[in-house]
Amino acid sequence: MPIKFFKILIKTLLLLVLVVILIGLTLPQNYSVNKNIQINANVATVKSLVSDFSLWHTWSPWGKVDPSITFTLGEPSRGIGAHQSWQSDWGYGEMTITSLSQNKMAFNALLKNEHIIEGEITFTEVEGVVNVTCNINGQTNTPLISGYLSIFSEYVLSNTVSLGLNNLQTVAQLRDQKTQLDNDDSKISPSEN
Repeated sequence: MPIKFFKILIKTLLLLVLVVILIGLTLPQNYSVNKNIQINANVATVKSLVSDFSLWHTWSPWGKVDPSITFTLGEPSRGIGAHQSWQSDWGYGEMTITSLSQNKMAFNALLKNEHIIEGEITFTEVEGVVNVTCNINGQTNTPLISGYLSIFSEYVLSNTVSLGLNNLQTVAQLRDQKTQLDNDDSKISPSEN
């Protein structure tokens, strides 16, 4: 009796594994994340925070999401060609700014030499409010589990990008307020004659 039960159990487990693999093979390997936020700050302030990897530590959520992560800045650290890499318990990756214009920054990222990401951050100012949109498109290439990794990556990036944009909003608004206060103070302070 116990041998028959174990044979049925093994066959059921093998069938379940096969079904999971087959479903994984039919899932899309591509994913997309598109988030935006409005920031009450100068577009130059927002652009400087986004296009300079040496300032990402002020708003990027990755240090909180993964405390084991360490970043290495390349040269240059800002503008077109800026490069950063990272290492953590979860893996490693690198990111490069591929283009930068008045209202848009595009970047590429490669995770573990197999997971490709392209993205862009746009910042458009209308009546003193900057609308920031982050659009990320990724593709996983890990055999058999790419579909599941794609779903997981989209979930993690969606939440992390939202958190990052909220942090960016706070930092940019505080920087603009400080700049405004400093300018107001310099106008009020008595001149020396």
